[in-house]
Amino acid sequence: PYNYWMARFPVTNELYSTFTKANEIKHPVEGWEKKLAHPIVYVKWIDSMEYCKWLNDLLKPDLPVGLIVRLPTEAEWEKAARGVDGRTYPWGDLFDSSKCNTSAGGRRGGTTPVGAYSPYGDSPYGCADMAGNVWEWTHSLKKEYPYSFDDNREYEKISVPHVLRGGSFFVNEVGAHCAYRSEGDLMYFHGYAGFRVVISPVTF
Repeated sequence: PYNYWMARFPVTNELYSTFTKANEIKHPVEGWEKKLAHPIVYVKWIDSMEYCKWLNDLLKPDLPVGLIVRLPTEAEWEKAARGVDGRTYPWGDLFDSSKCNTSAGGRRGGTTPVGAYSPYGDSPYGCADMAGNVWEWTHSLKKEYPYSFDDNREYEKISVPHVLRGGSFFVNEVGAHCAYRSEGDLMYFHGYAGFRVVISPVTF
């Protein structure tokens, strides 16, 4: 019941490098300089939270009062991916391997530059890569649906298990379904987990 702004793309290696340089930490992707436009991977939930905190502090002078940069909740992520008509995939109800980077395409075996499948694979709101490419961390803990703000699923003091959405280059059409939910740091260890940010009036 509020307006928010979802990033069109997941955070890229190049954008994440600004964060790592500012904080004097190692970039998690080997050879990232050759994949500047690819989504960041090998990030834990706490890493994505630290990035959002850093970015929020950086952009605070330019943000309208009452808005904050953070990870999207599951509900925010799912609406941005599915629209208001509850579509199965960002582009519609029928799976199409030519509109996303998944194992069903049989070609990639790794990440692709963000927006490589735009505009045909975009969501109703113009968000790219919301099916396939990388799993995306959300702010929400894994709890039963229906979604509720008041059941502590947005509690920030617990680091696991938080929900990942969107699938990756490794999944088939089932894992790329907009309503499919995954969890845990297993995706981090295998290099499947990234994230995108949201600007929202809701804080936790």
